Amino acid sequence: MLDDVAAVSEDQLLALLKSPRVADALRAASPWMTPEEAADYLGIALGTLRNWTSAHFVPFAKKGRVVRYHREAIDRWLARGGCAGRSTLADIAQ
Repeated sequence: MLDDVAAVSEDQLLALLKSPRVADALRAASPWMTPEEAADYLGIALGTLRNWTSAHFVPFAKKGRVVRYHREAIDRWLARGGCAGRSTLADIAQ
């Protein structure tokens, strides 16, 4: 087994790591989701997720312009009841 690994050149290893299947497998193992993945996970439109993010309804992390959503934080948020939704005048009057 070690002889097989030693026979792999650095270029072959880099090509393997850049292959779509390996990249998808590594991405699937990460608990961090892109906005597109998080919207699919929640079953909502991407625009809705962006609106919820800007209103701080949904848990997210932002570094510079990069926004990511942690799968476990989203699950905890959903378990607590998720997004309360919009307040209407009737809700405020009560």
